[in-house]
Amino acid sequence: MYKAIVFAGTTEGYAICNFLAENGVSVYACAATEYGGSLLKENEFLHVSAGRLKTEDMEELFHKAAPEIVLDATHPYAAEVTKNIRKACENAGVRYQRVLRPEGDKSSEAVYVESPEEAAEFLSGTEGNIFLTTGSKELAKFTVIPDYKERIFARVLSVPSVIQSCAELGIEGKHLIGMQGPFSAEINEAMLRQFQCSYLVTKDTGLAGGFPERSKPVRDVGPHL
Repeated sequence: MYKAIVFAGTTEGYAICNFLAENGVSVYACAATEYGGSLLKENEFLHVSAGRLKTEDMEELFHKAAPEIVLDATHPYAAEVTKNIRKACENAGVRYQRVLRPEGDKSSEAVYVESPEEAAEFLSGTEGNIFLTTGSKELAKFTVIPDYKERIFARVLSVPSVIQSCAELGIEGKHLIGMQGPFSAEINEAMLRQFQCSYLVTKDTGLAGGFPERSKPVRDVGPHL
């Protein structure tokens, strides 16, 4: 029996798990990857499970663990995962709560779009190198950009499967940067200068997601956000 099940795919998610466990609340933490699971340390109040769950897997877990509440602290842009968690909670009759972070401050110097597809469409009409920080899952959507293999410099997780998937799209060598965040403003600025990028593509992940550390170098160096 667990008081709470937390889908902990963010800094806030990990903090919630630790806070609850430290205060004697029994928590079942779900992380999508082995790396995510390694960021939490199990103890008598905290159980950690790593691996992606389908909706039916979630329902089975909820029936078995019988939590009082499910906290969805997944990434703000993980829309499909949030949809599945919400549906599983409804089917299992479990209370659901979404944990959201505030958005970052809007910049008058930035171009805001609703999707990766819109970003790729906008960039197709520009010139200059592109520093892409939206991750490997979105990378394929940017391959419509003319000369994308030469223009894009993508920063992704340094996981073999991720590196391989990027290479299959033609992004490799110096155009593929395998690193694990969080990243400071200084590191981002150095990368923008190193690859002489005219554009930086990012998501508004808020304060906890490192949005200020990505937007500040853009203002300092001069490319477009």
